[in-house]
Formats: sequence, structure tokens, C-alpha cells
Amino acid sequence: MRLAALLAIAAIVTSLIGNARAGGAEVFGSRCAICHQPDARGLPGIYPPLADSIGADVRVKQGRAYLIEIVLNGMSGPIEAKGTTYNGLMPPFGSLSDDEIAETLNYLLNKYNLGMLPKKFAPITAADVRQARAARRSPTDLARERKTVQQSVVDGNVKGVANEAVR
Repeated sequence: MRLAALLAIAAIVTSLIGNARAGGAEVFGSRCAICHQPDARGLPGIYPPLADSIGADVRVKQGRAYLIEIVLNGMSGPIEAKGTTYNGLMPPFGSLSDDEIAETLNYLLNKYNLGMLPKKFAPITAADVRQARAARRSPTDLARERKTVQQSVVDGNVKGVANEAVR
């Protein structure tokens, strides 16, 4: 529990530290890797893996927006990923520019989730981030949206259909 609190504080402090516009790898390294680890494999029980995980989300229509909204608005409370429950805190990173958020998500998707991406995957754009930023989702909305995205991914896999949402 102490470790979780220390990591949450580190994540919050990191989110408050401004830096010049950075690319996706730099933003991941300076802001995300503290919790999700440099290899994006997460921290058991506290921070979920991003590697071999979030690529499934972009295979369904609402998954792209969901990933952006999580970065913008943060998340708290228990979630399940890959059969494990995580109960950490992700601070909002809305202070990042639209380009930085798009580049960071694309970095994560292409470096750690490449095998999960749809064949016709179109990179997330700053315009996608602007649109999500305007939507302003509450934590309750995001929790509900996560369930919808996860169920859509499961339904697509169960039916043997390769979901191919690209935008």
C-alpha cells in the first residue's frame, strides 16, 4: 500500500512538471514509465500493462476515443486487465498538447502493441485528441466506457471476427 501511494505521488508530480514539447517516446519515458514501467508491462496489482494490451482497444470503434480520454482525464479505482485486478491511480495528463498525446499513444501502440493493431490502423491524430478533449468525460463515464470497450473486444474475439476499427 505504501508503494502504491509513493508511486501515485510520483505520477502526480511528474504530470505537473512541464517540459518542452516532447515526442511520444520522451513523454512515455518521463511521464508514463514511472508507473507502467519502462517496458510498459505495468506493476502487478497497481498499474496495468500497456504492452500487448491497449492495441485490442483500437480494434473497436469507441476504443480510440477511450484511450485518448484516459490520458486526458486520468483514472482511479479498480480495473481488470488480462485477468488481473489493478487498483492504482492514473493522474490526468490534459496539460500535454494534442500532438504530444497523439504521439505518445501512437508510440505505445506501434512499439508495444503492433501485433494487435488492425491491418488498416490509422495513427491517432491531434484532431482526434482535440475532439476527445471537447467531450469532457467524467470518471463515471470512463468506467462505463471501459466496460463497453472491453466487452466489444471480447465479443469480437468470441465471435471470431477481427474488429477493424481504424477511425
